[in-house]
Amino acid sequence: MSDDWDFYALRVDGEPASIFVDLGISKDAPIRSHTTMGYLRVLMLRAREDGLSSQDEFNDLIALEDHVTAKVIENGAAVFVGRNTSSGNRDFYFYVADPTNFEKTAKAAMREFPAYEYETGTRADQEWRTYFDFLYPSEIDFQRIMNRRVRQQLEKNGDNASNERKIDHLALLPNPKAQAAFTDYVQGEGYTVESAPDEPNADGQFRVEFYRVDQPARIDEIAIPLFRKVAELAGEYDGWGCEVSP
Repeated sequence: MSDDWDFYALRVDGEPASIFVDLGISKDAPIRSHTTMGYLRVLMLRAREDGLSSQDEFNDLIALEDHVTAKVIENGAAVFVGRNTSSGNRDFYFYVADPTNFEKTAKAAMREFPAYEYETGTRADQEWRTYFDFLYPSEIDFQRIMNRRVRQQLEKNGDNASNERKIDHLALLPNPKAQAAFTDYVQGEGYTVESAPDEPNADGQFRVEFYRVDQPARIDEIAIPLFRKVAELAGEYDGWGCEVSP
């Protein structure tokens, strides 16, 4: 199974939240031997006023997470798929083979952290709906994660994200009409279309390659409207790229 962890911000029940999730396990889920969702809710001791975790408690929470998850997943008894932090709580989510064993193990692991109040529970979830419908990011949140990863890779190579430069984009549309509509849209937004072939690619999609001079630091506010427009036309935004600018 693939480990590919990342985080994103959102609102849960109207409150600020942060989800840390294993994106990679989506390729294997649902795992038919682990059809029960188990959770451990921990009440944070020094949460921020907005209900998120504080830097002051960071090390304690990481130590708790490392210890508890290691015990719970030992010998394949469970799969740790993600956590949600909001409203003063940190909730850990697992898929487990034996619900009774999960609760017993989680409670035993929490004895190492007597200062923390907690609760555990389980429910049948054969299709892993908690993972796919709650923890896994929406398409737009996933695009934000990908944007951040590209920026991080640029920064590793010495990039200054505030420097303006040519940023290339690629969109894939389902038919010539959608391709033409998207081409008109990006030109109206100040982009230059480099290529929009009349012939589809091997997957039957019609490409639009385009660019504009922008700052990578602003990529979310640049790429998300493009993503939404392509989705409106039943196409796919295939990402962006640029040269490193120290």
